[in-house]
Amino acid sequence: MYKLAHGEKADVFNKFMDSDGKFKDSLREDVDGLLSLYEASYLGQHGEDVLDEAQTFSTKHLKLVMEKLENDLAEQVKESLHVPIYWRLPRMEARNFISIYQKDAKRNFLLLELAKLDFNLLQSVYLKELKELAEWWKDLNIKEKLPFARDRMVECYFWATGSVPEPQFYKCRRNLTKFGSLTTVLDDVYDIYGSMDELDAYTNAVNRWDLEAMEELPEYMKVCYSAMYNHVNEMVEDASNDLGLDILPYIRDQVGIQC
Repeated sequence: MYKLAHGEKADVFNKFMDSDGKFKDSLREDVDGLLSLYEASYLGQHGEDVLDEAQTFSTKHLKLVMEKLENDLAEQVKESLHVPIYWRLPRMEARNFISIYQKDAKRNFLLLELAKLDFNLLQSVYLKELKELAEWWKDLNIKEKLPFARDRMVECYFWATGSVPEPQFYKCRRNLTKFGSLTTVLDDVYDIYGSMDELDAYTNAVNRWDLEAMEELPEYMKVCYSAMYNHVNEMVEDASNDLGLDILPYIRDQVGIQC
């Protein structure tokens, strides 16, 4: 309820408070309510003191009652106290919640099966995408040609799935993964490997943004430059075909910032 009304005053919580401005003692007996209050408290904005009080009150009493709860609810409370639900990635959290929900005596079997099917279908989409990206990364042969650079492709993909999890946004996940992976390599080139003359040459090549500029670079830098050049053109083509936009100037600026 509070999430829907976010941005308005937190007065909605006043009905749960007594005449002294404290949360009512009766709330301690409602564990589900306490848990909801606890989660809602993490949606607070600066200056919403009632939500700070809600967090303190609910945290204290959830910890006190946790050992007396049934296993499934105790596990849910433990997870929430460790990481509030609004701090988690929704699609990643689904797998954890399915395990908890299927132990609930009041579970809805059809809803549970739907959740499992949805998770498995999305997982198959992710695996297919990751396989394609792994082949792209293998073809670049970064590990052999630039052994000093970090290999963070899988981590970048995991980050991308958290940012844009829905299956229809494959191109966005692909582009985020590729750009993040190549930027990490470029960061290592600039921070730990390249000489000042080499880095100046690479920066100039990025500013020129053509393949002829690559010829002035050492061999290991040609790998970085050609990979980023091809990927940026891939993103530009996607934006042009799908949205009718020319994003090249903006992407070039972002690549330049990395240098």
